[in-house]
Amino acid sequence: MIIKTLASGASGMRAHQVKLDIIGNNIANVNTTAFKKSRANFAEIVRQALGDEGVPSVDNPRPEEGSGVMTVSIARMMEQGDLIPTGRDLDMSIDGQGFFKVIPIDSDDDQEYYTRDGHFFFNTDGILVNANGYEVEVEWNEEFDPAKYSTISVDEKGNIRGVRHSTDNEDQDSAEEPLGQIVLYAFPVPGNLFNKGNNLFMETETSGEPISEEPGTEGMGFIRQGYIERSNVDLATEMVGMIEAQRAYASNARTIQTADEMWERANNMRK
Repeated sequence: MIIKTLASGASGMRAHQVKLDIIGNNIANVNTTAFKKSRANFAEIVRQALGDEGVPSVDNPRPEEGSGVMTVSIARMMEQGDLIPTGRDLDMSIDGQGFFKVIPIDSDDDQEYYTRDGHFFFNTDGILVNANGYEVEVEWNEEFDPAKYSTISVDEKGNIRGVRHSTDNEDQDSAEEPLGQIVLYAFPVPGNLFNKGNNLFMETETSGEPISEEPGTEGMGFIRQGYIERSNVDLATEMVGMIEAQRAYASNARTIQTADEMWERANNMRK
């Protein structure tokens, strides 16, 4: 019995250590653009029927005892974070469940990645890229040179338009020209995407295959130019969870300490 108590206490300490690690990572990323928090899910370890000796006689059901707790999964919470204005033309957020697709440039990595982080730039070659230098998938109408345009706008449907710089023969900038279209992607089970880091996700068998649509259709969400998405971490909730995990960890540690003291006393009595 004492050995089972030790095992139960140890399993509780392991499980709540995992929970503390996850909460710590969530808090560390509270200001990470479009970060999605995680949550540990626990389950009781298999129950075992008590022996007959010293147990009141019952046929059904027989008394049972638990064997502790285990971590069964770490779930990623994909709820949208708040959208905050930046006033920057190449900052874009998704008001909905979609993802941008980004692809490595000039690399042996031919993997396609998906992200909610819409902090974009034009590199020296005039390619729209994210902070990692990965090209953002855009359906351009023709070869695009950002140096030719004074302003670039993106509407909620992902339509990209630009205004050319004024020339010596013109008194003012020309009218807006259609330049291309941003395509968004969605997954049947986005919570099962693999988190590569750097705000990048990868398709998995359990996430389902990506579905591409224009923004605003099939629940993809709308593009919000000049905004970025904050993390969905709520500090108050995480701090409460941390206190609960710390107290549970300490309680399980005391369980082990008490069982050890009882074991020591039992051994001394035999002497």
